[in-house]
Amino acid sequence: MDEWDKKQAKKRKQKAQRSPEVEIGVKEYQMAHDDRTMYELVRGVRELNELYPKDRRPKLDFDRTVKRLRPVAAAAAVTATERATASRKSASPQEAGPSVELQPPPEIEPSPEAEAPPSVPSSPSPSPPPPRTRPTRPLPRRSNTRRSVYSPTIPDSDVGETRQSERRATLQQKWAKRLNGSASVTLVNEINSEETPYLVEGFRYIERGYVRAEDVPLNSQLNADYLVSCDCDDRCYEAEQCGCQGPSEMTDDAGYRIFAYTKDRLFNFQLPSGMEVIECNESCSCDAGCPNRVAQLPRDIPIEIFRTRECGWGARATIPLRKGKVAGIYTGQLIRREEADRRIDERRSYIFDLDFREGADDEEDTERFSVDGHAYGNWTRFVNHSCEPNMRVFPVVWDTIPELNQPYLAFVATEYIPARTELTIDYDPKAGEEARVSKQKGRPETPPGARECKCGTDSCRGWVRV
Repeated sequence: MDEWDKKQAKKRKQKAQRSPEVEIGVKEYQMAHDDRTMYELVRGVRELNELYPKDRRPKLDFDRTVKRLRPVAAAAAVTATERATASRKSASPQEAGPSVELQPPPEIEPSPEAEAPPSVPSSPSPSPPPPRTRPTRPLPRRSNTRRSVYSPTIPDSDVGETRQSERRATLQQKWAKRLNGSASVTLVNEINSEETPYLVEGFRYIERGYVRAEDVPLNSQLNADYLVSCDCDDRCYEAEQCGCQGPSEMTDDAGYRIFAYTKDRLFNFQLPSGMEVIECNESCSCDAGCPNRVAQLPRDIPIEIFRTRECGWGARATIPLRKGKVAGIYTGQLIRREEADRRIDERRSYIFDLDFREGADDEEDTERFSVDGHAYGNWTRFVNHSCEPNMRVFPVVWDTIPELNQPYLAFVATEYIPARTELTIDYDPKAGEEARVSKQKGRPETPPGARECKCGTDSCRGWVRV
């Protein structure tokens, strides 16, 4: 046995000593291999040897994976037997005398558990040497780990939920720093491998407020005397007694002035057309717990911007929304109407015209404004169109006066919205009546510049104008 074989035999013995399935030194012969398949093969061969002891075919050594370990006592007895056999081999037949006739020793049948020493030859002539066998080395031990043909460890159904790229995580962290105390905004894609929504280079997330164009004056330039305030104690409960509600035209059936919100801060949908919701402002004596401070407060609804199947990216809340709940406000760059009319490229679909007070009898010098959410904005820029929307847009003011035509746009739930239901609005509410008249005449036509509507609702008019 060469040096390499000795090292391998030593390693196998050490492995067998560490294995709980093999006991070393208890029985006369032990197996120094813990592979279950090889163990069963060796046991089967030994049973065959016991059934057919006179079989002369060569015995298998299993590439030396089965070793016989002899106890110390048994080893000493075998050593003495080998010495006696060697001394008999050295004696000459002439020295034994002519009257002595050598007889061949009886055949010793091989034992399934031990190997007998070689028999003494019956002739003085030397016996032919046994055939030399090619030295073999034990095969390397196979690992118990199985290789999988399918390399990904993430199920296909969870790829969009768990596979968050570095770009997506970086974008969410960047937006989180601009939430200003509002609830979280996360990106979710369960449809395809698109990492993030398309955003113009240099897009800036703005949770609340406007980024004013250079030719649009700031509210700080407005004289504080123009803002009507109230002197209510902590909370405003009666609109008739609240000074900031003087310009409001919201009244109940009896003609008394009322707030736009209930005591639970839910919109009551009694706002007259062409009017704004007037909330308490910074000059009022009431605190942040006033029921008339709603849209101006940080958003308390967690939002998911998610990938839809047909309409690109959309928005949804992770919690249920009650009817009248203000989900958030639309933000972007506040620009003049003339500039908005010049932006006829892809930005047009992100522009809201602040035209709630506009009419045919307006004076020519009336200032008109629009909000562009293409390069600046928040999660509301991802809200998709639907011909049967679950939200409506209402104008709200609190740091300006209604006559300046610069209100904020509050997105209000018009019905109970279950959690993770897509939030939608009607991009062109006036088009509903136009589509109904066109259908009644039997000539439904798509207006110039309109796009195909993919909302899939029962009352879908087939197009949407942006």
